[in-house]
Amino acid sequence: MAQAERPVTLLAERYRLIAPIGQGGMGTVWHASDELLRQEVAIKEVLLPPGLSEAQLAEMRERTLREARAAARLRSHPSIVTVHDVVLDGGRPWIVMELVRGQSLDKIVRTSGPLPPQRVAEIGLTVLHALNAAHATGILHRDVKPGNVLITDQGRVLLTDFGIATVADDVALTQTGMLSGSPGYMAPERLRGEPDGPLADLWSLGATLYTAVEGGTAFHRENNAAIMAAVLMQPPHPMRLAGPLAPVLAAMLEKDPARRCPPGYAAAQLQAIVNGGVPTNPNGVSGPTIPAQAAPPRRGSTVPVIIGGVLAVVLLAVVAVALWRGDLFPSVTATPQASSTASAPGTRVSPGNPTATARLLLAGNPEACDLLTPAQARALLGGPVKRQFQTHDACMWTGPGAAFINVQKTQFATLEITQTAYDMTRATMMDEPKRYPGTRLRAARAVGDATYSWTRRADGYNQTTVMFKTVNVTVSLYYSGPRAGYITADRAAKIVNSAVLSAH
Repeated sequence: MAQAERPVTLLAERYRLIAPIGQGGMGTVWHASDELLRQEVAIKEVLLPPGLSEAQLAEMRERTLREARAAARLRSHPSIVTVHDVVLDGGRPWIVMELVRGQSLDKIVRTSGPLPPQRVAEIGLTVLHALNAAHATGILHRDVKPGNVLITDQGRVLLTDFGIATVADDVALTQTGMLSGSPGYMAPERLRGEPDGPLADLWSLGATLYTAVEGGTAFHRENNAAIMAAVLMQPPHPMRLAGPLAPVLAAMLEKDPARRCPPGYAAAQLQAIVNGGVPTNPNGVSGPTIPAQAAPPRRGSTVPVIIGGVLAVVLLAVVAVALWRGDLFPSVTATPQASSTASAPGTRVSPGNPTATARLLLAGNPEACDLLTPAQARALLGGPVKRQFQTHDACMWTGPGAAFINVQKTQFATLEITQTAYDMTRATMMDEPKRYPGTRLRAARAVGDATYSWTRRADGYNQTTVMFKTVNVTVSLYYSGPRAGYITADRAAKIVNSAVLSAH
């Protein structure tokens, strides 16, 4: 690069650019040195397309500043690249980040080929924990792809680049005429222009893990238009190497977000694969694990062996997704639970009828946004609120001072599945003090049939999660705001629990 074409080498009279590390559609990442602290850093330079108006340039600058703010709110998470600083130089913002010595997942797959299913499950579980932390603070990543998953030389997994992230309390950017993201990794609801939520990031993670384990993209086509059409209308290419990952990837890549598996289910399946065990199907029964690599076919029988392997993977994926969707266990009617004492015919489940609650499954499946009324949300958050629909089973209410309540619920076909899901989520929550020192755990039942909770103070906010189960429904309620402890979250959880039971 000629000297005249080089960007400034010293930013804000502090950061010296050394050499480019990588470049993408949204910018160039530089290896740099912090001259003040005498340490190496990475700096992201945003590439501004030529011909933009002043308004568009201002929008691009705001996008970069928003990336820095979003990532800075997550700086304490061990699996998210740390943002140190953001500076303005030459009319452009530059983001100063932790220097990661390693490679992107995209480069690893391109140079070394597909990774073993167990390693991919481990990567997926780590990224999913990072996404859950972002979602809990109202941040969507919106660009999860192999190029934004970094693997250090020591094997550490990091999620980076919140360049098109959306934050709950930020003003939405228009990006008129521009489609931000990578077509093969954008969830169908985003391509359709529909409101997206945490499940869109989950879909993108599924597409990322597909690439890592199969060595190619799930919807590969010759051009971007064809790729987007395939994401919207075609199934992913058949999985040949995914092995035990096939069912959970199929559930994550479900096109309809209302039928897509929730993050807790995906985490449980990935954890089982990481542990070397057999992941459980959505009906709570352990299913067969497909070998990660098929035995070499005998000479003269290549086609039958390959076809048989592909059919086995596809059939297991279809069965798992069908079970998850409830196609084999419809939830539109109450199902009597086995018991030594039969329940009276027509018994109604209600908060005031605990005997019936113990024997019947809940059939009503209300929309999450209907679980709190506007008046209840205002009382909980202390002022005017904005309700944000995410999916049928997820909703967020934002109030004054960026305080918010997020509710995610899941309804299962049997009590056994419900208990398994509750136990797995609880096991994950028990590790919160390791991820965030200062977090306090609580096992006492505060609402529903069983409750597990944590609370902490972080980044100027009090953060509390109350997770509970009621009959065959689990609910995770997250509160972030000025009120400390469990008081607000418990009040909200009791209201939600009553609404779930009343909907039966």
